[in-house]
Amino acid sequence: METLHKTEHNLHSEKNFYKQHHPYYKHMHKDWRFWVGVVLILVALTIYTMSVDFTIQPAPLPIK
Repeated sequence: METLHKTEHNLHSEKNFYKQHHPYYKHMHKDWRFWVGVVLILVALTIYTMSVDFTIQPAPLPIK
């Protein structure tokens, strides 16, 4: 009975060891929101480079 209790205790402590919280940047590639952001940024960069330039042109100078 004593060894069974110790074995169960060891299993619980091992599970808790592997469930420790890590910083977000170590597992963010598994998050769907990260990949949506990556795709949106790539689409925006592609549109920007294919459109030659999306900047607003300055108003022409008045002729005197």
